[in-house]
Amino acid sequence: MLQQEGLGQFYDLKGAQNLPPVSPQAMRQQDYAWLEASTIAATAQRADENTAAELSVSIQGLSCMACIWLIERIFAKMGGTQVNVDIARGELRMAWHPGQFDPVEFARELQRFGYLLGVPRADAGSGTDNGLERRTGLCGAFAMNAMAFSLPAYFGMPDDFAFARWFDLVAAASATLALFVGGSYFAQRAWQALKAGVLHIDTPISLGIIAAYAGSIIGWMSGEKGLKYFDFVAMFIFLMLGGRLVQQMAVARNRRRLVRDPSIPEVDALEALKAGESFTVKPGQAIPVAAKLEDAHASISLEWINGESDACSRSSGQLLPSGALNAGTRSLTAVALEAWKDSTLHKLLEARRGSDNRDLCLEKLLRGYLIVVVFAGVIGGIWWWQHTGEWTKAMQVMISVFVVSCPCALGVAAPLADDIAASRAEAHGVFVRTLGLWKKLTRLRQIVFDKTGTLTLENPVLVNADSLGALDEKARQALRHLTSGNLHPVSRSLFDALGGTPDQVLDAEVVETPGQGLHFEQNGVVWALNRSKDGSADAVFTRDGAEEASFRFHDALRGESSDEVRLLTQRGLRISILSGDREPKVAAIAAQLGLGRDQWLHSLTPDEKAVWIAAHDPLGTLYIGDGANDSLAFDAASCAGSPVTGRSFLEHKADFYFLGHSMRFMSSLLDIAATHRRAVHAVFGFSVTYNIVTATMGLFGHLSPLLAAILMPLSSVATLSIVALTFRADKKRDLASRDALMPEVGLPAVG
Repeated sequence: MLQQEGLGQFYDLKGAQNLPPVSPQAMRQQDYAWLEASTIAATAQRADENTAAELSVSIQGLSCMACIWLIERIFAKMGGTQVNVDIARGELRMAWHPGQFDPVEFARELQRFGYLLGVPRADAGSGTDNGLERRTGLCGAFAMNAMAFSLPAYFGMPDDFAFARWFDLVAAASATLALFVGGSYFAQRAWQALKAGVLHIDTPISLGIIAAYAGSIIGWMSGEKGLKYFDFVAMFIFLMLGGRLVQQMAVARNRRRLVRDPSIPEVDALEALKAGESFTVKPGQAIPVAAKLEDAHASISLEWINGESDACSRSSGQLLPSGALNAGTRSLTAVALEAWKDSTLHKLLEARRGSDNRDLCLEKLLRGYLIVVVFAGVIGGIWWWQHTGEWTKAMQVMISVFVVSCPCALGVAAPLADDIAASRAEAHGVFVRTLGLWKKLTRLRQIVFDKTGTLTLENPVLVNADSLGALDEKARQALRHLTSGNLHPVSRSLFDALGGTPDQVLDAEVVETPGQGLHFEQNGVVWALNRSKDGSADAVFTRDGAEEASFRFHDALRGESSDEVRLLTQRGLRISILSGDREPKVAAIAAQLGLGRDQWLHSLTPDEKAVWIAAHDPLGTLYIGDGANDSLAFDAASCAGSPVTGRSFLEHKADFYFLGHSMRFMSSLLDIAATHRRAVHAVFGFSVTYNIVTATMGLFGHLSPLLAAILMPLSSVATLSIVALTFRADKKRDLASRDALMPEVGLPAVG
């Protein structure tokens, strides 16, 4: 399609990078009513007819600069005025003149290329962690100023030089600005942690910054050169902020990579929903509250509730449970039986992962570390004062101990380890959303899986795929049209199996007969997809009543699930399945995975899943699920992951989410976590040695401001090198192990 549209340069810009497969969800029919409303609102807000309308939306599917180039070309081709794409935040801002450009048509065109537009995020336009990028940039400028105006003194500038005082003034002003702009970030976090009775890594960082700045001001005002650390203060703050920014950028990018799930209702509009009120649910959306159906018939899916993928038929007056999906092709009307705040779906959406990620071992370590540093600095200063009588020398010794003992190496190297680990995970289709993931993974003792859509594929697998190849082009177009907007598992599976994009968009309305099938009429020809009357197939595709093809399906495990379960068991991890599906289906999947009867449970409610997790080592549990019925279990487990299915909100609250149809990433993810742990431990060992040596130098009076300014960046470079070398060595070892395995399995070695 790229070649046909004259956009082949996309591949040149992409270079040698792999092309991620387009999610089938991006190809399915989308409801752009929200975009039509936003377009009308943006047009009405213009100052006059000559002013361009502007609109910001979220976008899914970005992977590199080639994607931005492609979107810009499509936008210009369709007559837009200006478009800006932020790949880090997953945002698109466009401007156009009404009558010359249609945002809805633009969204549909982007969808053909695999990009989805979504409603603007609540945090649209906000920076990482309250403007951390701006703080880092400003402190970088302040650090350059402080260093530039401190260097002349290090190179022997005389005190009577005409601009000497001005140089000191600029360095002091730069350090002061860095303290207020960047130092306040660490001071506030340290103070909040102390008020909560917790020691945070920002506490020793803040101590070093404040000690160095206070000593510099005292030394500057008293004329003591040995106390001036202005350049150190500014550069230290900049490096710490830079490390923190690196640590958070990948996480923030992954959190913004996905657009909001369209099946989740707009919560704000549901706050006023009361029992007895009538409401409408569009195709593909969730039924927010328990309700009574008003229409004659409706087709719903209970996947979110109990994990059963088969669609169910409901008649007028029957109950529609909260959280069920409208699997039909038309909107349904129902009467609420409860208020929104009393519904099951509200309970699941409001559930939040536990925020108490305190590391008690780290707290104890920091407490002991701070006691030793403060004690050594104060005692060292008192000793020098009593034996020399020079208060300036005593102050220099005390401040130098505080300065060089700050965990600056960990503050820079640990974020780099997080970033490299996240990049390695992305290569396996895994995207990290929380900073504490790697530590949690190294503490696992069991992994608990949901069944439907997690261990098994989202859709049933088409057994006789050759039947699609026998269809002519008109029949393929008709079948694609029948299945593109329907949530029934059979429709989803057929749509994905057809692949590609339609050469012709059909405008005929698809009519659903609940419990029977789908049909539409085009140019006097009736196309239909119905149940088989004799049970010989799961679905039959007909043209004017004559059979074109019949289809058979079966549930299948995700690729390499059995191998991964075996490898995880060999690691000493206990594997369990918690499912809301019926016993025969769960038993069949457990048997394929080689699990014993005590390792799986069936027909569980969301509450029962959470209770089981809470009673079975929650702090050592990784839970992987994809439906609303897994939400409470997510909250109970220490660590959680979710596949991206296009109809779940769990990827937005998981520690990580993953793409693709395979489970082979699990062992690799644990290997990455182990490498991350080795890298951090190596850095910690180096940092302890460095602090002991430099603190000893400071206590003996051999650590001048110049030496401190030199050692600080050198220690950071050393720790960064340790992290990079650790990950590189593990990568080479993994490649060697894989190449050794290749001949056994008969696969070609890959460079």
